[in-house]
Amino acid sequence: MEKRTFKIPVWIIYSLVFAVVVAATFGLLRFEGLTNIWRVDGIAQHYPILKEFYGILHGTVHQSLFSWSWNLGLGADQMTSFAYYVVGDPFAYLIALFPADKIELGYQLLTIVRLYAVGLSFLALARQLRFKRAGSLLGALIYTFNGFTFYVSFHHPFFLLAPFFFPLLCLGVDKIYKGKSFLWLTGFTAMVFICNLYFAYLLGLGALVFAAARYVDLKRRGELVRSFPRSLGYFAVTIALALAVAAVILLPTLLAMLSSSRTGSSTFANGLKLYPLVYYLNLPNALFNTTGTMYYWDVIGTGALSFVALVWSFRHFKQYLALNVTFILIVLGVLVPAFAAFMNVMSTPSNRWLLLVSMPFALAVAHFTDHVSELTTKDFKWFIIATIGLLVMVFVGNGFTFLLRQSHYLNYGCLFIFMVILSYGYMRSMNGLPFKTMLLAIVGLNAISIGTSFYSTNFNVSVSYNEIPTGSATSWAKNFFDGADKFLKKYDKTFYRTSMMSNYDILNTAGNNIPMLLGTHTIESYFSVQNGAVNSFNKQLDNNQQTMNDPTSDANNRTTMLNLLGVKYVFARRDDVALRKSFPYGFKLVRDKNGKMVKFSNRTVYKLENHSSTVLLKNKNALPLAYMQTTQLNSNSYKKLAGNDKEQALLTGAKVNKKVSGVKTTRAKSASKNVSYTVKSLSEPITTLAQLIRYRLTNNSDLRVANLDLNKYSDAQVVKEFAKSAKLGTISKRVNKLLTENQNMVTENAEENKNGLKVLRSDVSGNHQAYQLQIKNPQKYQNCELYLQIKGIKINQTTTQSKLTQLTNRMTLLDEPSTPSLKVTHWRYVLTHPSLGGYLVSMNTATSSNNLVQLGYGNMSDYEKKNGATINLGYSSRKVARRIINIRFTGEDGISFKSVKLVAVPFNKQYETKIHKLQKQGLKKLKVTNNTVSGVSTTKQNAILTTSIPYSTGWHLTVDGKVTPTQKVNTGFVGAKVTGGTHRIKLTYETPGLAVGKWLTRIGSFVFIVIFLVEGTLLILRRRPKPDTRSHRH
Repeated sequence: MEKRTFKIPVWIIYSLVFAVVVAATFGLLRFEGLTNIWRVDGIAQHYPILKEFYGILHGTVHQSLFSWSWNLGLGADQMTSFAYYVVGDPFAYLIALFPADKIELGYQLLTIVRLYAVGLSFLALARQLRFKRAGSLLGALIYTFNGFTFYVSFHHPFFLLAPFFFPLLCLGVDKIYKGKSFLWLTGFTAMVFICNLYFAYLLGLGALVFAAARYVDLKRRGELVRSFPRSLGYFAVTIALALAVAAVILLPTLLAMLSSSRTGSSTFANGLKLYPLVYYLNLPNALFNTTGTMYYWDVIGTGALSFVALVWSFRHFKQYLALNVTFILIVLGVLVPAFAAFMNVMSTPSNRWLLLVSMPFALAVAHFTDHVSELTTKDFKWFIIATIGLLVMVFVGNGFTFLLRQSHYLNYGCLFIFMVILSYGYMRSMNGLPFKTMLLAIVGLNAISIGTSFYSTNFNVSVSYNEIPTGSATSWAKNFFDGADKFLKKYDKTFYRTSMMSNYDILNTAGNNIPMLLGTHTIESYFSVQNGAVNSFNKQLDNNQQTMNDPTSDANNRTTMLNLLGVKYVFARRDDVALRKSFPYGFKLVRDKNGKMVKFSNRTVYKLENHSSTVLLKNKNALPLAYMQTTQLNSNSYKKLAGNDKEQALLTGAKVNKKVSGVKTTRAKSASKNVSYTVKSLSEPITTLAQLIRYRLTNNSDLRVANLDLNKYSDAQVVKEFAKSAKLGTISKRVNKLLTENQNMVTENAEENKNGLKVLRSDVSGNHQAYQLQIKNPQKYQNCELYLQIKGIKINQTTTQSKLTQLTNRMTLLDEPSTPSLKVTHWRYVLTHPSLGGYLVSMNTATSSNNLVQLGYGNMSDYEKKNGATINLGYSSRKVARRIINIRFTGEDGISFKSVKLVAVPFNKQYETKIHKLQKQGLKKLKVTNNTVSGVSTTKQNAILTTSIPYSTGWHLTVDGKVTPTQKVNTGFVGAKVTGGTHRIKLTYETPGLAVGKWLTRIGSFVFIVIFLVEGTLLILRRRPKPDTRSHRH
C-alpha cells in the first residue's frame, strides 16, 4: 500500500508569506503613525469617494447611486462619476462592514485585501496552467509583490483590481482553448467591464496578447483542443454576452466617457516622438527599483528571481518562444511614447500598461522554478554575464556612478544572495528542503526590500510628508471648513452653491473632493471623468484654473463667472481679511446681529490644516440655478471676445449653438477697458566690474572678507579698493564677454518690453529676471477687476547644453575652479533634472496674487499646451491699491508673448442692473431635489430657459406637463426655448443609458443562467455511470 504524505496547500503557504511581507512593509507605516492615504490623490480623491460611497451603502447621505448629485462640483451623475473608483470594485463594498468612524482603517485594510487577492488569482491561473507547487508559489509572490503593486497600494489602491482580474481573464482564455466552458471567461470579462472601463481596455489588450501567445504555445505542443476558428467563435460569443451582462453599468459609463472632458482634449502622447533622455537612462535601474523620480509611470520593480528567470527563459528561447517574444515586445513598447499612449486609451504616454508585465515575469519564474534542478554550468555563465550587463547599464544610466538610493542596494543585494543560493543548490541539491526554504526566504526578503523602499522613512525620506498621518483624514473630512459648513446649513435653508478663495486649500492637487462630504455644493470637484460641456464652458471663458480632472476649480475667483454659476457663499481665510486681500465684487463678510464678523476658529488637523481661521463671504449677485433669458447672443460677435468679456456678455443674453426663433438677438460687446502700463526690470544681472566684485566677495567663500559692508562704498571705490581682493585686477576675456552678454540682454529686454510685456528672460547664469508692470493712472481703475490677457505664448526651453553653459558661467563669475570632476557632476545633475516644458509665472499686486501654470509634458493627467491665458488679478474698491504688478517666472530659460494686455472690468450700478434683472427672471417657487428641478416661469415674451445645470442628455424637460426638447446654453449647461406666459417648468434626470442597460443586463443574465444550467446538466449526465448491459446479453 502506497504511503501518502500530507502537503500544506500552496495557498496557505502563500498566505503565511503574505502576512510576513505585509507586516514588514505596511506595518512600518502603522509603526510610524502613517496611513497609505496619499497626500495628493489619496486624500483629495480616493478617501472622500470611499467615505461618500459608505454613506450611500448605509443610506445616510440621502443619495442614491443611480441619481444626480449636487455635491459633485456643479452637479454630476453619481454612478458614472464613481464608476472609475468604487462602483465596480467588489472589495469596495466591504467598507460597509466597518463602523462609520473606522473608514480610514477600512481604506487601509481593503488595500491589503485587494493585494492578497492579486496573488490568489495568479494561483488559480497557475493551477489551470499546471505549474508545480513551487513554481506556483514563487510565481504568485513575484506577481503580488513588485514595484507596481506597492506603488499603487501607496498612491492608487483601486489600481490593484487590474492585476487581480488579469490572471482570471487568462484563465478563462485557456479554458476555451482546452475545450472547457466559455462561461468562465464571460463572467470574468463582465466583471472587468463593470469594474472600470479603462481597465477593460487595458486588460482586453493584455488578454488578446495572452490569447495569441497561448494559442501558439499550445499549438506547438499539440495540446490545443479547440481549433482557432472555433475558439474565435467562442471569444466573440463571450464578449457579446459579457457586454450584455455588464450593460447596466457599462453603457452609462461609456456614454459618460464619450462626452467627458478627456474626449478629444488631450494631445496624443503629449506630442512626444521619443521620451526625454533621462527616461531611457532610468530604465535599467527601474527593472528592480521604482522609488525616486519616476518618469511616465516607468514602474516595474520586479524581484531578483524574475531577472534570473528572464535570462533562463531566453537561454531556452525556442522552448518558451511565445513568452520570449512577449518580453521582446515589452522592451520595444517601453521605448516608444506612441505605444504607451495607445495603451493609455489614445491619450498621454503613461506606461500604466506595465502592470501587465508582472504576468510574463511571474510565468517565467514559475517555469524556471519548475525546472530549476535542470540548471547547467552554461546557465550560470549567462546569469553572470547578464548581471554584469545590467550593472553596467545601471552605472551608465546613473551618470557613471553607483550612487543610488539606499533601498536600491538592498534589491541588488538580493540578486547577489539569490545567485549564491542557486550556486549552493547546484553544488548540493535543488530538491531538498534547505534549498527550497532558502529560495522562498530570499523571494520574501526581496519583496520586503521592495516594499520598505516605499514605506520606511529610513529609505524613503518623503514618506512622512507624502502619506497622511493616522487620524488626520478622518478629522479633515469633518473640519475642512472649520465648522463653517455646519453654520451655513443652519443659516441658509435654500439651495445654494459655494466656492473657496484660491489660497484656502493648501493641497497641491488639481482639485479636492472633501467638500463633497460636507454638503456645501462647492463648485470644485476632482474626478477622472468630468462633464465635457462644462469643460468647454471653462475653456471658452478662459478659466485659468481649468484642467481635465477639475474643469471649474474655484473659477479663478472671477466675479462674473461665480455669479453665472450661482455661487452664493465663498469660504476664505481669516488672515486674508487682516491683510486686506481682495475678494470678488459683491461678496461681503457674513456678520452676526451685532455687526461683528462671524469667524470660525482654526481646527487643528495635523499636516493638513491651512493654519488660519475661516470666514464666510456672502454674494448678493448670485444668479438663480434656473432663470429666463429674453435675448440671445449673436454667435459671431461672441466668438471674437476675450474670455473675461464673454462672461460679461452672458449677462446680456444666452449663448446658443443654433439660433432660437422668436427670441431677440443682441450683439455681444466688450465690457472691459484697456489699461496702460510700462514694464520695469526688477533684476540686476551682473553687467559692471563693481557688481561683479560685490558678487564675488559676497558669494565666494574663499574670497569673502569678514565683517565687510560693501554698501558703504561707491562703485568707483569698490573697484579701486577691492578689485585685487576679488581677483579682478586684470579682467579676463571670458569674464568681459559674460558681462557684455548680460548688458546686451538688459538692453534688448528693455527694448522688447518698451510697448508692453513681450519677453521674460534669464541672464548668462540662468537667473530668471523679475519684472514689474507699472499702471498709469491707477485711480481710474477703482471698483474694477483687473485681468491680464496673454496671447501667443512661446517658451525658450532649457536644453542640456544651455544649462551646462549657465553653470559654467556661474563658476566663471564666481571665480570658482571648474575641475573635470565638477563638470561631470554638473553633467550628471543636468541629465537627471531635465526640462519638460513646464513653467510658472507668478503675478502679484498689493491685494491679490495669481499664477500662470504650464504643466510639463511629463504630466500624465492634465497636460494641455497653453497658447494663451486670462489671469484674474482681483477686484479692488481702493483708489491706488494696485499701482504695480510684480511678475516672476521659473521653469524654462525664457518665455515670449505675442501680446500681454492689461484690462479693467468695471463693477457699478449698470452691472448690478443686469444682475438684478436676471435674478427677477429666475424661476419662482424653485425646488431642487436629487433628480428634479422645478419652478414657474413668468416672462411675457418668448425666452430661453438658462441654467447652470451641467448639460447632459439625461435631463428631460416638461413645460406644463408637455415634453419639451432641451439644448445647450452658454456652452455647458441645460437650456430650452420657453414661450411667453406663466408655465410650470420641470426638469427630471435619469442616467443616460441606464434604462437600456437594465434591459440588456436582464437579457444577458438570463442567457448566461440558461447556458450555465444546460452545461451543468450535461456535465452531470456525462459523469453519471452508464448502466451495465452485460447481464441482458443472451
